[in-house]
Amino acid sequence: MADFRVRAAQAAAAIREHLSFADAPRVLVQVGHAFPHDALPVAEPMPLAVLDGIPDSPGLGSAPDLGMLAGNEGAVMVGRGHRYLFEGHGLDPVQLPIAAAIQCGVRDVVLVETCLALRDDLRIGTWFAVTDCVNNLGFSPLAARMTTLACPFQDMSDAFSQELNAELINAVAGTCITPRLGVYQADMGPHYATPAEAEVARRNGADVLGNAIVPEAVLASGLGCRVTALLLIVGQAATYRGKRHRHSDTLDAAEFCGPPMLRSLFAALQPSCTPAADSAEG
Repeated sequence: MADFRVRAAQAAAAIREHLSFADAPRVLVQVGHAFPHDALPVAEPMPLAVLDGIPDSPGLGSAPDLGMLAGNEGAVMVGRGHRYLFEGHGLDPVQLPIAAAIQCGVRDVVLVETCLALRDDLRIGTWFAVTDCVNNLGFSPLAARMTTLACPFQDMSDAFSQELNAELINAVAGTCITPRLGVYQADMGPHYATPAEAEVARRNGADVLGNAIVPEAVLASGLGCRVTALLLIVGQAATYRGKRHRHSDTLDAAEFCGPPMLRSLFAALQPSCTPAADSAEG
């Protein structure tokens, strides 16, 4: 099999050919499977499965695709859905779209997902901006990426860009949406954490739990991008006294609360709102 960097270049070429953007996109917004596709105004989307290395099976929800945000002068690329580690296909399908988008010119990456709260004051429907993360996946997202990065021994002090967080939070402030801030713990999933596992996450310093974003965020940061993650809290992590959380609760919360925030986010992501860093590795 070809080196990951070579396959990312091949995927980037396929994306350029299919999406036919005149100017390089500066921002990628990757949205989790729970959010309705019809809330995302994407022009002529390309199924991710056409990229070599992405499984044909739909994964979760609708088959994930990639397109340009309609009416945004080609500045924003949007991933509607993506692949997850717990599907069992490894890191490549999770990270390949991110690496390819960066080779297309993306310099800012915005990850939108769902999560469960570990604190009682974080209510369902609250939006949460990630300031740091705890990787509980059992391995580094940069494992097997030794030839992809100029140096794989990356400092992750600012893996989630506080500068980009501030820009987006300020940009959506006029919509009365004020994300809370804190630490995300990534577990492998797909099962929800047990009460004991949730307690360990609290002791780890996490405020919310989920099964995504860290593989993409660490790679994108390592490639020189600014990264932020906006998470929708869809329930409380398990306790011995709390209500049981079902996946249908996640889908209901994302369908009800997701579209207004996504509209605000896309309105904020005009080219002038996110001056991109130029240090990303192509």
